[in-house]
Amino acid sequence: MMKKLGLSAVVLTAMTLPLSASANSLENVGLGLNYGLFSGPTLELTYPISDGLSVRGALSSGMGLSETDNGAGSEVDYTVEADGGINRLVLDYRPMGGSFFLSAGYAINNFEITADSSQTASGQVTIGDETYDSSTNLSLNGVVDWDSAPIVTLGWGHSPEAGWGALFEIGAIFTGTANVALNGSGTVTAGGNVYDVSTDPTVRAALDAEEKRLKDDLADYDFLPVLQAGITYRF
Repeated sequence: MMKKLGLSAVVLTAMTLPLSASANSLENVGLGLNYGLFSGPTLELTYPISDGLSVRGALSSGMGLSETDNGAGSEVDYTVEADGGINRLVLDYRPMGGSFFLSAGYAINNFEITADSSQTASGQVTIGDETYDSSTNLSLNGVVDWDSAPIVTLGWGHSPEAGWGALFEIGAIFTGTANVALNGSGTVTAGGNVYDVSTDPTVRAALDAEEKRLKDDLADYDFLPVLQAGITYRF
């Protein structure tokens, strides 16, 4: 999947253009610093268009989490990492003119989960439905990521009142089913035959079966939830 990294520059430009309009352009501009599920630490900038409508941009750095998953029996041990931010450009509508808002826009999704395994000792390993004798040079790598997509949320915060405040936001990014890719390198042995993991069609078929199994497990989750909380300041 091709990531839309270049659109991050568009978000940043859209966020900063209003600030250069005039010497008084900071009036009513809102800043937010929060932490979000999947997106991690997030910096937001809000600029009012009218009393009930404002544009908001968000840049995030990702959660940066890492954990080792120890497989049972001959299953592969993986080091799993979750990283990559989710940048957003949205319109906030305040139907009652206060802190409550409804929001819609677009999320530029760089969030992904990677799983890497490198064998340090020979033994049996299961790939898909097949069990092999692995060598010490076996390496397996997996990536799960999601497309950039429309976002809809609701929340409270970035109040029209000047000064400090709080932000809480929930919603969803409608990404569709996750993209899954599994690859490997090194060699495995089965029935006295040695297979190159990166080129052999038999092993590739086992990796494809594992890909399909994981994608089927994720098929019911065709969106990423949004859960953000933090502090804000309005000039």
